[in-house]
Amino acid sequence: MNIVRHTRLVLAGVLFGLATSVAAPLNSTDPKTENKQYEYLKKAKYFEIRAQLEAGDLTPEEAQKEWKKALKKLEKRESK
Repeated sequence: MNIVRHTRLVLAGVLFGLATSVAAPLNSTDPKTENKQYEYLKKAKYFEIRAQLEAGDLTPEEAQKEWKKALKKLEKRESK
């Protein structure tokens, strides 16, 4: 009976170790992924402002101000 208990403890330890080693890379933040997200947010904002400009809702000067304001906001968000 003692052998079965020890075997189960060893197997539980091995499974726990494997689960921990597999889950560790999933928790890390990849700088490449964060950079891609920043680029996608920039593109989304650019196309949003461009659509407003082409629709005639904004003048080119207003669109440029909006773009600069959006970039500052995104950079501030990225620095956090």
